[in-house]
Amino acid sequence: MAVLGTAAGALFLLAGPASAHVRVFADGAKEGSPATLRFRVPSEKADATTIRVGVTLPKGVTSTGAPPASGWTRKETPSPEGGATQIMWTATAGHELKPDEHRYFDVRVGPLPKKASIAFDVAQTYSDGSVVNWNERQTGTKMPDFPAPVLVLDAAAAKAEQTRQEASAQPTPTAVASSTLAAATQKEEAGVASWLLWTVAGAAVLGAGAVVAIRRKTAPNRA
Repeated sequence: MAVLGTAAGALFLLAGPASAHVRVFADGAKEGSPATLRFRVPSEKADATTIRVGVTLPKGVTSTGAPPASGWTRKETPSPEGGATQIMWTATAGHELKPDEHRYFDVRVGPLPKKASIAFDVAQTYSDGSVVNWNERQTGTKMPDFPAPVLVLDAAAAKAEQTRQEASAQPTPTAVASSTLAAATQKEEAGVASWLLWTVAGAAVLGAGAVVAIRRKTAPNRA
């Protein structure tokens, strides 16, 4: 239960409020083992339908096939030299994704690489000709507008990496700021020293005046 809780927490951390966007799932996925990736694609535009979905597998993730997607044709374009592979699904007439609908597109892959998490690029084409590219990586605490779907393999490592990114995104004092602070400090110290000098000088003058007055008062009156 603790492990499942950590994994769910890390997945929520990486997904954030963009859970309504394109997501990827893989039951029991782990490093070094084959898996079935399930891409959940919602049709988010109110005035258009989704007619095409393209998934790009990153280097190190190899497709071994895919179950048929009813009403959609599938085309796979392998990249030379073991690079990224693109898989494209295109809707046949009457099977487009209508607004607020969603469906899953499955891909079977070989052994997954040894990484804490894997990000995928997904291109979603609408009937009005617009294309939404879900490929933005999250940096720091701000969630991008079109986040790439991320598959978490090592929840603890993924959370640690997210924490490191958030820490690196925090502003740090610059050399200029430090120099400015040092100059201000020196100026303030100089002002304090000047004030003390004038105070001591004033006290000395007042003391001298008091001594003269006392001497005049105590001196014998020689008539």
